[in-house]
Amino acid sequence: MNKFRHSFSNPVWAGLLLALCTFVTIVVISACSSNHAAALPPLGPQEVDFPADADFINVRDYGATGNGTDDDTEAIRSAIQENLNQHKTLFFPSGTYLVSDSLEWKDEEDVFYAFSTFQGEGTARTIIQLQDRAAGFADPENPKPITRPGSIESREDGSGNRAHSNYIFDMTFDTGKGNSGAIGVDFTANNTGAMENVLIRSGDGQGTVGLNLTRDVGPCLIKNVTVQGFDIGILSTSALHGITLEDIQLENQNIVGLKNLDNVLAIRKLTSINTVPAIINGGEQRWRGPIVVVDSELLGGSPRTAAIRNTSEIFVRNVRVDGYSAAIQNGEAQIASPIVEEFTSSSPISLFEASSRKSLNLTVEETPVFVDNDLSHWANVEAYGATRNDDVDDSQAIQEAIDAGKSTVYFPQGTYKIGTPVVVRGEVKRIIGFHSRFSPTDILFQFQNENHPVILERFNFFNEGSLERQTSQPIVVRHAIKPALKGSAPGSWFIENAVAQPIVLTEGQNLYAHQLNCELPPPEPMVSNEGGVFWVLGYKTEFGNTVAATSNDGKTEILGGLFYPSQGVKDPTIPLLINQNSSVSATYREIAFGPTYTVHIEETQQGETKILTRESMGTGEMIPVTLYAGRR
Repeated sequence: MNKFRHSFSNPVWAGLLLALCTFVTIVVISACSSNHAAALPPLGPQEVDFPADADFINVRDYGATGNGTDDDTEAIRSAIQENLNQHKTLFFPSGTYLVSDSLEWKDEEDVFYAFSTFQGEGTARTIIQLQDRAAGFADPENPKPITRPGSIESREDGSGNRAHSNYIFDMTFDTGKGNSGAIGVDFTANNTGAMENVLIRSGDGQGTVGLNLTRDVGPCLIKNVTVQGFDIGILSTSALHGITLEDIQLENQNIVGLKNLDNVLAIRKLTSINTVPAIINGGEQRWRGPIVVVDSELLGGSPRTAAIRNTSEIFVRNVRVDGYSAAIQNGEAQIASPIVEEFTSSSPISLFEASSRKSLNLTVEETPVFVDNDLSHWANVEAYGATRNDDVDDSQAIQEAIDAGKSTVYFPQGTYKIGTPVVVRGEVKRIIGFHSRFSPTDILFQFQNENHPVILERFNFFNEGSLERQTSQPIVVRHAIKPALKGSAPGSWFIENAVAQPIVLTEGQNLYAHQLNCELPPPEPMVSNEGGVFWVLGYKTEFGNTVAATSNDGKTEILGGLFYPSQGVKDPTIPLLINQNSSVSATYREIAFGPTYTVHIEETQQGETKILTRESMGTGEMIPVTLYAGRR
């Protein structure tokens, strides 16, 4: 080190070094603000580990090598075919799985099905890679994906509205080089389903679409997903059923970062690094938006275009823009500010003159996250005496696993019986089920965790038992079917990607939901917020019921609702939204092909009640509400 310091003590050398450093700095800054900026690191954990006895279906057992040289297409297809429609998890251990054709989620009879999961060991460890110049992937007019989940009773392309519980976790999809007609992932899921911690990249920047969401997709959650390259980073179409996108990174697209035609998108924490438009939102006039874009950054833009080009309905809040000619091109109008505090493409609705015509802009508590890759800290409930699928009470065994002092308790896929409530306490921070379910009972878990949050994920409850809050610590429910949230203790609930039973919040209780699906008939509202906080990003409903009733000075904010009374509204007196002496803001679309809501909003403030009828808002099958705001 002394010799190097002495070498540059000469003023001439020092000056040359300073000039060189300055040049390098300028080059780095310039590169980072160009369309070919250095790629941001993928979001989400780079490495995740799972115990061998989790009862995954290992694709290596079907002959896949993951060595990056052998063609693993047929081996992976065999694993898919034998395990579809069974809530099973296909496990891809670390490696590069080379494929030469599409991995479609079909059985041996060439029929699409659902209820399946792809699980990798992290975007840096598990890679499914398309061969360079693969046959059939060169025609952008007839694009083909690396993988394509499907729907039960689907059409020929796997589209439909029964793509239930399709999941892709913790892996990379690489379209290689010379595949200009490639799609990274052609994903679909309905009601529950997610892509999480996924990197989709093009080896040479070419390809038609990184993430294709065009086959009757939604509701579902796309979270911690990065798309690098392609003409279009993310493409979404269809009037139904709403998609939630959060923590998304789009880099170096050729045409547009995200393009949406007609669907309702709820977008939060999007980072786009592109010279092309970050977002194009449009579609048919009969299916006008709205989409929601909040808490995002759209960077590296070209002065030849706007960051967001909109010809439909859009709500934008807290979005930073850099390099573009304008933040938003809304029809002929431009919003030039580099910081969009709040923008609505149509005039906000308020029933009382004194009410602010702005959204509540509630402070959002972020969902707690916990991953422990030390498998000695994991407890298998079967090791403590629980037995799957035998209809024998497993309560004591599960309680012993909870009390074993481990951070993570797991349930290999199957059905477990809980006859008496299991108390969640001690050191456990994560309970994971790999799509396991419980036989009928009253209360499944009583949460008494005193010092930290607890995460409960990948369970199918099917109306069979509730989760009872007896603590003020956060409780997270993720990737779940029909959990029931009970208990009056104050504190925060977090939901990510769930079909829910009726929810009641009381004073001091908060619910932060990311992709919530409720399909509940009257008389009880789907969500009753009686003095708490209800914030939701992406909210889809069915049945002719009140989607949220807020009272007792509660606060409710709905960002990206799709309210679809497909079974008809049998009682015309039932409002879509109720605001009683509270504060509510909502961005949503109501869509119906039969009897629908007569009253959209019923608001009462200081003894006076006003209503907003559907008739006063327009005619047709769809009503967009870019923003309703009613404040106490």
